[in-house]
Amino acid sequence: MIKGDITLEGNRVRLIPVSDGHIEGLLKASNHHDIWTYSPSSISKIEDMEATINQWMRLKEQGLRYPFVIFDKSTSEIVGSTSYLDISLQNRKLEIGGTWLNPKVWRTRVNTECKYLLLEYGFEEMNLVRVQFRTDTRNERSNRAIERIGAQFEGTLRQEMMVREGYIRDSNVYSILDKEWERVKAKLLDYLSQES
Repeated sequence: MIKGDITLEGNRVRLIPVSDGHIEGLLKASNHHDIWTYSPSSISKIEDMEATINQWMRLKEQGLRYPFVIFDKSTSEIVGSTSYLDISLQNRKLEIGGTWLNPKVWRTRVNTECKYLLLEYGFEEMNLVRVQFRTDTRNERSNRAIERIGAQFEGTLRQEMMVREGYIRDSNVYSILDKEWERVKAKLLDYLSQES
């Protein structure tokens, strides 16, 4: 179990542990249909957000998830969420996922900086040996983004997840290992030096 609060800060974003006080900001950020196209769930009203945060908190108490809000320092508002998932400190591994962003920050440095901060903390502070990512095989934008940062494609989990409207999702799995982190870190820092 991850103990204590983790706040990660970059030039553009601050990743803050989710709390009930973030419900309205998260709901406002999530109010775009395009966010949920490939997601297992959809958030469109305050009850959805309350139920989602309650579920996140139960998983956090079990040591399986550590959810963050993504705070955009340039606009002083919440623009999305991301999490450490399937945490196994015994095996020194976890997944970065559950990530969604308001479309107004798509194709900005926000997602790159989030991934950098989460990976840096994972490999350099938590001493992880493996970080993985899973995404819907249909979600070309997410697949490209994960490949772009240098994660290695490991394969496809067929019929891995039930999503909305009865669709059974195939998921691509990617990973970064501790021995690959310095190369990935250099690539991410290069991207961040060029992105606005």
